[in-house]
Amino acid sequence: MFRLKLSPVFFLLLAASSSAQAFLTVQESNEITPAGQYKLGVEPQLLTSNGNGFNFSGFFDAPLNDEVSARATAGTGDTDFVLGGSVKWVPVPDYRNQPAVGFKSGVNYWRKGSDSFFTVRLAPIISKKLMSDIGSFIPYASLPFNINSGKDNNGTGIQVAIGSEYLHSRADNMTFGAELGFNAKDSFSYISGYVTIYMDGTNPAPHHRK
Repeated sequence: MFRLKLSPVFFLLLAASSSAQAFLTVQESNEITPAGQYKLGVEPQLLTSNGNGFNFSGFFDAPLNDEVSARATAGTGDTDFVLGGSVKWVPVPDYRNQPAVGFKSGVNYWRKGSDSFFTVRLAPIISKKLMSDIGSFIPYASLPFNINSGKDNNGTGIQVAIGSEYLHSRADNMTFGAELGFNAKDSFSYISGYVTIYMDGTNPAPHHRK
């Protein structure tokens, strides 16, 4: 069965004005990509506030150790251009009845029109893997905190993000996911999804941390 490993987090992220804050998604649980494995992913995002809009991005995940992984992201769309990186750190693993607890942080550089923006983000994440007859689900929740810097917009924003990853027993090298984001303070709301694939095509399940 295919298992998901998502990029780790530690500290740093920069980005945009409230109307340009696209691509600010969590898009991963606390699963860690195993050593020797790398992932490529794609993510469409539909903005449901601030005038709506659509963005599309791609990302690359790599493990740093058993508790930390890193992600590089690039995208375009309603936000003309975004380039960023994040790190995820999971000090508390998913074990028996205990959910996993992790922290994701990063920095994004954005452009919208002629203006440039930065956002620094810290997102605590809680997740728990659930088994079923049709595969594994890993629901997660996060409360991302954003520090924004732009030409005419500086300040902080808060979102609520809930989502789930899905691991199909016959899709050995893929992960599927969906996420909803809600504006809690000076941010935006969205609907997004993602698909990841392991670059070497091997089944990571035997190496996956329980």
